[in-house]
Amino acid sequence: MTQSPSKPRLVIFDVDGVLVDSLAAHLQICSDKNEEYGLGLTIPDAAAFRKLVRRGTRISPMKNLFIAVGFPEKYAEKATEDYRRSFRDKYPSRMFPGADAMLKNLRIAGCELGIVTGNVKANIVATLGRTLELFRPDCVVTEDELKGASKSDGLTKAINASHVSREETVFVGDQPADRDAARATGVTFLGVSYGWGITEEDRESFPVATSVNEISDCILNTTSCSRMNS
Repeated sequence: MTQSPSKPRLVIFDVDGVLVDSLAAHLQICSDKNEEYGLGLTIPDAAAFRKLVRRGTRISPMKNLFIAVGFPEKYAEKATEDYRRSFRDKYPSRMFPGADAMLKNLRIAGCELGIVTGNVKANIVATLGRTLELFRPDCVVTEDELKGASKSDGLTKAINASHVSREETVFVGDQPADRDAARATGVTFLGVSYGWGITEEDRESFPVATSVNEISDCILNTTSCSRMNS
């Protein structure tokens, strides 16, 4: 694992499952589209879905999530188009309590903030609202910019825009795929155990925050997250 400096200069966040509590909404749209298309699938509940993600099943961007729960590809493509049009209005999500304060703490401490997500920009804007002003605009990379490219490509894009070194960058995510993207890019990874696919057991491999509030503690006070420098 890439060694983290005592005080990272750039902190990049995944959104869903890290800043935004949206798993239930994503599973609901899967259930609704399954019924609308008459597919007869059994959509997993949150616990089963987390196990799916933990096994390494690809769920980003959204087409892959539909495929992961059983949608045939042509229906996954159709559902993804519906998702782009309707998700922000029909399936509203909220930020996790304390996320806004945590982000402000990082900014006060001098950290630049970025986003790399497989979600579309319209959903991010609708959910984060004015909190989005805390992030560098040139370090916000959504599926609209990725266009199917990897999160590692997104991390590289954000890092290059910020002119901050990889050694001074932390990526905060909630899936094994996020960890893999961080490793491929050469940045430190901080997982969260309250999201879509990481648990406290993963502390054997990388640092894990168990709450939103603990994220800033792990990043700014390395003794709060014992493996940040390992």
